[in-house]
Amino acid sequence: MTDILARDRNGLVVLDYETCLDRLRSRNVGRVALVEAGAPTILPVVYAMAGNAVVFRSTVGSKLEAAESSRPIAFEIDEHDTENRQGWSVLVTGVADVVDDPEIVDGLDALGLDSWALAEAGDTAWIRIRAEAVTGRAAPPRD
Repeated sequence: MTDILARDRNGLVVLDYETCLDRLRSRNVGRVALVEAGAPTILPVVYAMAGNAVVFRSTVGSKLEAAESSRPIAFEIDEHDTENRQGWSVLVTGVADVVDDPEIVDGLDALGLDSWALAEAGDTAWIRIRAEAVTGRAAPPRD
């Protein structure tokens, strides 16, 4: 059988856009990467997908500051099987913004997504990552 899946220069399977979105929709915990005080920072978040945008709640801090200043941000999810040396990852890069339109906020609130932070719901803000790129790679089963 001929391998018809696209592969990158390292032999990893390149996941198409729809597969990436399906995987993003199948999870609820990921990692946000941003630059804080000149250094890279990676933080876990509980998230959901709103259309093609990653959304999550945040309290005061670096994630909210990044969104308020529309800074570039990255978001990643993955799964791995160490024993069989298989796995995949999906990376979203874009710009974060704070969702402040009451109608959109109501729709996001209806998702029932809770932050792990201990703040009251009124102390959190919705952050949306507007994707500029969505990419994914998978390590295929080894023969």
